[in-house]
Amino acid sequence: MPKTSTFSRVGGLLAAASLVLSQLTVLPASAVATFTVDDISECNYVYEVNSQVTTNDASETNGLPTSCELSCSEIGVPGGEIVSEVWVSYTGEAGSKIMPAIGYYAEGFNENDWYSDSLIIAEGEGVIVFEIPEEWPLPDQFMIQQWWGDIDTFTINSVGIKTGKSANLGTVTRLGDCNADKSVTIADAVMLLGFLSANKELTNAANADLDKNNAITASDFSLLKRKLLNPSVVDDSLTAMEFVSNIKVGWSLGNTLDATSTTATTPYAYETAWGCPYTTKAMIDAVKKAGFNTVRVPVTWDGKMGAAPDYLVTEEWMNRVQEVVDYVIDNDMYCILNSHHDTAWQSPVKDNMERANAQLSALWTQIATRFADYDQHLIFETLNEPRLVGTDVEWTGGNAEARECINQMNATALKAIRDVGGNNTARFVMIPPYAAAPDDVTLNDLAIPEDDHIIVSVHAYRPYDFALNTKGGSTWDESDGSYELHQFMKGLQTRFISKGIPVIIGEFGALNKDNESERAEWVEYYLKAADSYGIPCVWWDNNAYNGSGENFGLVNRNTLSVQYPDLMAAILRGVENR
Repeated sequence: MPKTSTFSRVGGLLAAASLVLSQLTVLPASAVATFTVDDISECNYVYEVNSQVTTNDASETNGLPTSCELSCSEIGVPGGEIVSEVWVSYTGEAGSKIMPAIGYYAEGFNENDWYSDSLIIAEGEGVIVFEIPEEWPLPDQFMIQQWWGDIDTFTINSVGIKTGKSANLGTVTRLGDCNADKSVTIADAVMLLGFLSANKELTNAANADLDKNNAITASDFSLLKRKLLNPSVVDDSLTAMEFVSNIKVGWSLGNTLDATSTTATTPYAYETAWGCPYTTKAMIDAVKKAGFNTVRVPVTWDGKMGAAPDYLVTEEWMNRVQEVVDYVIDNDMYCILNSHHDTAWQSPVKDNMERANAQLSALWTQIATRFADYDQHLIFETLNEPRLVGTDVEWTGGNAEARECINQMNATALKAIRDVGGNNTARFVMIPPYAAAPDDVTLNDLAIPEDDHIIVSVHAYRPYDFALNTKGGSTWDESDGSYELHQFMKGLQTRFISKGIPVIIGEFGALNKDNESERAEWVEYYLKAADSYGIPCVWWDNNAYNGSGENFGLVNRNTLSVQYPDLMAAILRGVENR
C-alpha cells in the first residue's frame, strides 16, 4: 500500500506549453487534489500504465509538462457513467533532487482552455486523488502530466477511475436528449435554454454538447433547434431493392461486441475478451476512410440479460452498444446491428421455442425501443447463424424442424421490432436461413414474412477451400472457383431478388495465407459477380492477421490503417459500379 506523502498545493495545471510557470498560481483551481493511503484497486476501473513519463531534467524541458495521454474508453469506463475521481499511482527517484508537480488536464472547459488540478510531490511514491467537479465532467480524452521537477526518472504506474451514478440512464450518446428521457423533444430545448440563460441544471451535459467541442454554448442550442425541426425520418416509399442499392460495401466489427466470456463482468471486459482493442470512433473513421460505407456491428447479448420473464439487458451494455452504433451513424454510414453468438438460448428445436421466442421478443423490443428514433441508416438483423450446434448436421443444412423453428424466431423478432413503433415501422430488417447458408436446402425452407422491408441475409466464404479452409489452397483459380460463386448467387437471384426481395451477403472474406495478390484477384472477381446480381457484401474483419487460424483482419484497429492495401484496392475496384 502506498505511504502517505506530504505536499504543497498548486492552484492549477499548465494548459499548454506556451504558458510559463509564473502563470501557474494565478489560474483558478477547478478540483480538489489530495494524497491517499488507499489502494488504487478500490477504483471501479484501473488501467496499468507502467510508463516512464520523463528521463530528463527541468533544464531540457524548460519546466514544461510531459504528458501521458489516456482516454476513459481505453480505461474501460462505459459511456453512461460519471467520473467522480481520477487516481494516479506513481513512483519517482527523488533523492536530493526536486520532485515534480503532477496533475490531470482536459481541454475546453473555461476561458483559459484548461481544466485540472495538481500537487507538488514531496515523496518518491504515492497515490494522488483528483476529485472531478460535476459542472465540468471529465471528457473521454484527458492527460496525466508532470512538470517542474529535477529528477532522473518518474513513472506513472497506474490510473484509476471512480464513477458515480449513471449520467443519463443510458443515453449519453443520444445527442440532444438533455433531460435523459431517451427521446429528443421540445422539453430538451427548454432545458438547454434554461441552462444557457439562467444557469439552470442540465440532467445530462454530455448530450447537450451537440457540436462535440467539450463546451455547451448557443451553437448547441441552434443545432438542437435544427434537430427538432428536421428529425430523423424514414422514407416509407423506399423499396427494399432501392434501399439495398445504396449499400456499396461493408465491414464487420468482428470478435468485439460479439465476444463471449465466462469471467467478464464489465462491457470493457466483454468487448476485449477475444483480444481485439476497445472500439473507438477513430477506428470507424478509419473504416470509412478506407472506402466502406456500411459497418456491421455483431453483438452477443447472452450474459448481459436478466432472467425471465423480462430478460432485461443491462443498462451499461445497452449504453455501450449504442455508443458504438453512434460512431457509425454519426459518420453517415449504414449500420447493421444483430444478435450474434446467442446460439445457446436460440437453439432451433421445438422444445426450446417457447423460451427462445419469449427472450427474442424481449430482446428486440428493448433494442427497437432504444433505437426507435434512428432513421433507416440503422438496419436490424434478427439472428446470425442459427443452427443445431454440436450436431452432425450443424453446417449441412440442419433438419426440417430446425429450419421451421428459425422461421418462427425470425417472425418473432420482426413482430417485436414493428410493435415498438416509431421509425421501426419502416426499418429494414435482415433475416437469415438456417446457419445463414446460401444453399438449396436452407433457402428453399426460408419463410419470407409479408413485409415490404425485409432483406435476406446469407454468409458465403466461397470457394471454401480457398476462402475459409485453413488447410486449403492459397491460389485463386477463376476457371475452377467461379462456378461455385455464380451457382449460389444465381440461386439467391432466382428465389429472392427476381421477386423484389433483396439479399445482403452479411459475411464474406478470404483468410490470410500470405497470399495478398491472390486474395486481391479473388475479391475483385467475387464483388463484381455479386454486383451483377445486385448483392452488396460485408467483409468479415476479426482484426487477426498472423498464425494458423482464421485471419480475416483488413483494417488494423491498432494502427488505424489498412493492413493489406492491395487487397483493399481490389475491393474498391470490385464495387466501383455500385
